[in-house]
Amino acid sequence: MERILIKDIKPAKEALVYGFVQEVRELSSIIFLVIRDVSGLIQTVVKKDNKSLFDLAKKITKESVVSVTGEVKASKQAPGGKELVVEKLEIISEAETPLPIPVVEKGDVTTTLDKRLDWRFLDLRKQKNLLIIKVLSTLERGMRDYWYNNGFIEIHSPKFMGSPSESGAELFMVPYFGKEAYLAQSPQFYKQMAMCAGFEKVFEIGPVFRANPSHTTRHDTEYTSVDMEVSFINSHHDLMKIEEQWLVNALNLVKKEHGKEIKELFGLDIEIPKTPFPKITIKEGYEISAKRGGKPEIDGDLGSNDEKLIGDWAKEVYKSDFVFVTDYPWSVKPFYHMKNADGKTTKSFDLLYKGLEITSGAQREHHYEQLKKQAEEKKLNMDILKDYLNFFKYGCPPHGGLGLSSTRVVMQMLNLGNVREATYLPRDTERITP
Repeated sequence: MERILIKDIKPAKEALVYGFVQEVRELSSIIFLVIRDVSGLIQTVVKKDNKSLFDLAKKITKESVVSVTGEVKASKQAPGGKELVVEKLEIISEAETPLPIPVVEKGDVTTTLDKRLDWRFLDLRKQKNLLIIKVLSTLERGMRDYWYNNGFIEIHSPKFMGSPSESGAELFMVPYFGKEAYLAQSPQFYKQMAMCAGFEKVFEIGPVFRANPSHTTRHDTEYTSVDMEVSFINSHHDLMKIEEQWLVNALNLVKKEHGKEIKELFGLDIEIPKTPFPKITIKEGYEISAKRGGKPEIDGDLGSNDEKLIGDWAKEVYKSDFVFVTDYPWSVKPFYHMKNADGKTTKSFDLLYKGLEITSGAQREHHYEQLKKQAEEKKLNMDILKDYLNFFKYGCPPHGGLGLSSTRVVMQMLNLGNVREATYLPRDTERITP
């Protein structure tokens, strides 16, 4: 008999199931084993009239891996409305007891996040945590679907860099055959190289590295960056329109694939945003924050509290979880951002989702002489930028792009409170294992 996933089991059929033993409940004449596989849970029943089977079931520890075979019957009391009456049982891999952390939390006592991350492989066995990773996978699939359906080309940029990017801040240096190399903070320069190569529309999903000393609920030192770059745009507003369509496509797929389970386990409905998303300038963002009791520093960027207050405003005024903040000052943006006509602000934007920045994007400066001038204005090392600047010497279309953190999107979507919960194996200032 071939194995069947729990979600596909039907009553009045015989089934072979593989999975982990989530619960063992022994009564006088019956033992209930709740079995879990990647698709769900099923209650199985071992009856005392089969003594050898019953004795074997009594020995099973929680989280052991088993195979069970038996007839599936409808049962209103059982999870999912069905249960399997065990005719054959095999312990494939026995779990030691006690478990270092519980897979099923009971009562008001919960395991700390740090302890859970120490035992991440067990933590990920929890239904909610498995769902988080499934949602992340589906979200990125929805993003890819949009790209493939709209003529984008996937690239894989190098993660070793021969020189520091921009100012060299927040870089990890690594030895490289007697020389120094750096872990890539972003595929930015390589995305732009693809524009100069005539690829027109590209994307990449890959790791990036930031030696950021911040230890907050939204910062990590290695994360998966979702990037795209597009040629022949008229302004950064073209990029925002693309991002709206792209995100709506991805969120629709998450809702279709996991909406029911998200509702059951998280008590949430996935809201599909209406387009266009509301847009405000950074200057308007400061004003909104101040009116709501915030204390914006007005230094060209937004603090986390400013972002939250602006997110609250967008929800109240526009009933939107999303809001674009545009036209950041040149003083705080990278040298390759294109300036507005005023010379003081840039054709840039951030996207906030439920009061948290998930995207940063901009139209790029594509004229060689102007780009060189802007790098000099930022007092950057021109020798380090030589290869990058060469991209623009031989013709380059107007272009721009964005970078997004998919784990931040899932964190906000599911109201998790910490980006580490949406990350398979987090890396931060204090954690480099397991």
